[in-house]
Amino acid sequence: MNRERTVVLLEIAMMAAFAMVLDFIDSQIKGIFFGLSLSFSMVPILLLSFRRGVKAGMAAGFLWGLLQIVVGDAAGSIVHPLQGFLDYAFAFTLIGLAGLAGRPVNHTKIVIFTALAVLARYFIHFLSGWVYFGAYAPKGQPAWLYSLLYNGQIALINGITCIVILVILFTVAPRLFNVTKNNRY
Repeated sequence: MNRERTVVLLEIAMMAAFAMVLDFIDSQIKGIFFGLSLSFSMVPILLLSFRRGVKAGMAAGFLWGLLQIVVGDAAGSIVHPLQGFLDYAFAFTLIGLAGLAGRPVNHTKIVIFTALAVLARYFIHFLSGWVYFGAYAPKGQPAWLYSLLYNGQIALINGITCIVILVILFTVAPRLFNVTKNNRY
């Protein structure tokens, strides 16, 4: 295995682990912000996607999804194997779509492709919620609407949070987003 590939695999593992650590921190501060579930744990996967592309981002997202199942709080919310696959393995993998931005990365691409990745992830959560958690909808509310409102607010809040953090990071440290000969290893 060549050195470049080893570095990419190491970045994938580190960013998935970092996302998991941030997720543990997120779970400790849930509800502090006016009862909203504010999360910035997608930032490492999004950053890796901009830095290394779709494949690396999707691999890190998939790994993070598996970590959620193994050591995260996913175990209590998996009601069916297909739902577990959709909500964790597949949805988290789609975060890597931010890597479609290509090079060079700029503020506009960060906003657009972060929004795309967040929408893709939460669309899968919406579908899963509609099918598997529709029974939790208030009486008289359609399951699809319940899932849309529940997952939509989380997607909006977390998407905006990630965009703000990534734009700030790009402004103060643009080299984090681009791999060049000078900052490869």
